[in-house]
Amino acid sequence: MYQDIEEPVDVIAVFENGAMKPLRFRWNGRAIKIKRVTGTWKADVGQSKIRYFAVLDQASNFFQLAYDERNTSWVLNKIWVE
Repeated sequence: MYQDIEEPVDVIAVFENGAMKPLRFRWNGRAIKIKRVTGTWKADVGQSKIRYFAVLDQASNFFQLAYDERNTSWVLNKIWVE
């Protein structure tokens, strides 16, 4: 099941072929390397956007990250827990 987290995180991302791609993030004192981005989508917030990323780490744990263009910040929205 999904667990809502809604905590700010630090993310290292690159722009690849004109698209933002997160590479790793820090949460609860540990660095998590992203193995694969499994989905992306965006939501309009006024004239800005929030960009969402569904990602898997090296152990295939699922995380949902969000980048908010309004304040250039990242949030860990959800994780998958068994």
